Amino acid sequence: MKAMKLLLILCSGERLEGLRALLESQGVTGYTEAPEVKGSGATGRHLGTRAFPGTASMIFTAVEADRARPLIAALERFAAACDPGEGVKVFVLDAREAI
Repeated sequence: MKAMKLLLILCSGERLEGLRALLESQGVTGYTEAPEVKGSGATGRHLGTRAFPGTASMIFTAVEADRARPLIAALERFAAACDPGEGVKVFVLDAREAI
């Protein structure tokens, strides 16, 4: 198995379409999307309630390690263009086994 990276990308729901377009432009054809996730973090609580409105979206994808760096750079540019309150986050993990 080739070395792989698993990217877990969190963003506001308003940025989901842009994120999909970015992935497509980078040649990423396989990903899993959770369009509405709830939680708490650096930008506050987003629980989809009146007291804590809003939710986030999550996409994760596995790419070959040599393709990960350009994708991460594109995601960094995407995040930098977003409002800091939107909380675009990207986590990169080693993917050691695929079944």
